Amino acid sequence: MKIAVISDLHANITALEAVLNDIDGKEADMVVCAGDLAGYLPFPNEVIDLVRRRNICCVMGNYDDAIGNKRVVCGCAYKNEKARVAGERSLAWTSERVTEENKSFLRGLPHEIDLSINSRTVKIVHGSPHHLNEYLTDDISEVYLKELLAQTRTDVLICGHTHIPYHKDLANGKHVVNAGSVGKPKHGDPRAVYTVLEIAEVVVVKFYKVQYDFAGAAGAILSAGLPEEFAAEILTGRALY
Repeated sequence: MKIAVISDLHANITALEAVLNDIDGKEADMVVCAGDLAGYLPFPNEVIDLVRRRNICCVMGNYDDAIGNKRVVCGCAYKNEKARVAGERSLAWTSERVTEENKSFLRGLPHEIDLSINSRTVKIVHGSPHHLNEYLTDDISEVYLKELLAQTRTDVLICGHTHIPYHKDLANGKHVVNAGSVGKPKHGDPRAVYTVLEIAEVVVVKFYKVQYDFAGAAGAILSAGLPEEFAAEILTGRALY
């Protein structure tokens, strides 16, 4: 079975459309989303509407939780005061504009999706099985990851949240895959990234980077009055904070 995984769309409709067009050529059996549909870019309703139209199975991200439940914080890990102020501007801007219908959709998203594929257990989360906003970073201890898989009885754990794609083969049929980010990449490349997992006797993971009009997306951020730092991040694919 072949699963395409997208994550951290962050209201970037141009990137999402380009990625879904690319996925359509991959003959995936299903498309799943590891959360965070809104935030940072100015097209949250367009992104949510497209995910709904395509019937994409999606888990709740920390930003989805904040918007859907009308929270005043998003559960983001701000590294300094400047980042916190920019993040709070984004959250307020997004919360004012997402429709009540779409907030209800975000509020109803599950925290995890569990699949059974070819005798393997597959769990899809945003941050980790423990918390929506826990960062399973690419340098995290493999000992911790093995313990996490054992605790949750999971063979293949799929997550997002860090915006950095990676695949860790932990041996004995255990895998952790971070799908990276479609809408706000932080892997040092402005192209949108997603992953395809082929789950059979072995697990094969491939990452795909997709070109899109990131200059136009950056311009839309500035036109909407969102922090200019967000536009710079879209153009570089790097986190400024």
